[in-house]
Amino acid sequence: MPESVLNVRQRARETAIAVSRHVLTRIESGQLRPGDQLPTERELVGQFGGARGAIRKALGDLETEGWIGREVGRGTFVKRGNAGRGAAAFVSHALASLQTAARPASSGAMSISRLASPRDVMELRLMLEPLVIEQAVSRASAAEIDGMDNCLNEAQRSRTLEEFEHWDDMLHRAFAAASRNALFVAIYAMVSEVRLAAEWGELKRRTLTKALKKKHFKEHVALVNAVRARDAAAARRLMQHHLEHIRQNMFGQDQG
Repeated sequence: MPESVLNVRQRARETAIAVSRHVLTRIESGQLRPGDQLPTERELVGQFGGARGAIRKALGDLETEGWIGREVGRGTFVKRGNAGRGAAAFVSHALASLQTAARPASSGAMSISRLASPRDVMELRLMLEPLVIEQAVSRASAAEIDGMDNCLNEAQRSRTLEEFEHWDDMLHRAFAAASRNALFVAIYAMVSEVRLAAEWGELKRRTLTKALKKKHFKEHVALVNAVRARDAAAARRLMQHHLEHIRQNMFGQDQG
């Protein structure tokens, strides 16, 4: 009997989590240092199994968060070590929490990513993300801010809605990672799962025009600049306004 789509996605998530935890643990323990080369994607597939896409996603997330860098024709290298005030341990623990939360408690249970609606996501984001970015302002390293700039660059080059949404999501995950709070990281990773769901994608396709994409991008630039300037009040205010704009664009004036 063919494996269900949900089972395939679950296995891909678990593979990506396992790879991320493995790399972060080795960085935090000092086994991997800045400049050290990571195994190739093919070698990681052989080590962890799963689809190559899951390996690529794990490495992409680690690159966005500033831990590693990929050089065309050379390979993947560690960019920063364990001097990041324990960030690797926080992220590793957060990923472990996510792995537990994402797995249904029983065969009849539904994962949170299927139970939560886009409205649920926006309610949570409005309460949480202004606090997250306020913490990121005081804790983000130079490498993490570089990672945020990379998200902006990739979003600006994106040609499809899916690409833009991916780099939008990666930027907000970068803010969470820079907060150095394991729960923020884990919660936002679950938010990302909901953003991958069909309902969110369909709603975005109906509401996100080219003009709104341009507006959201300008707001993202302002957010990163506020983090770079270490202006916590501005970052929190800008994030609140940004999320309110998204909610209004998606659902209109009626927020009930």
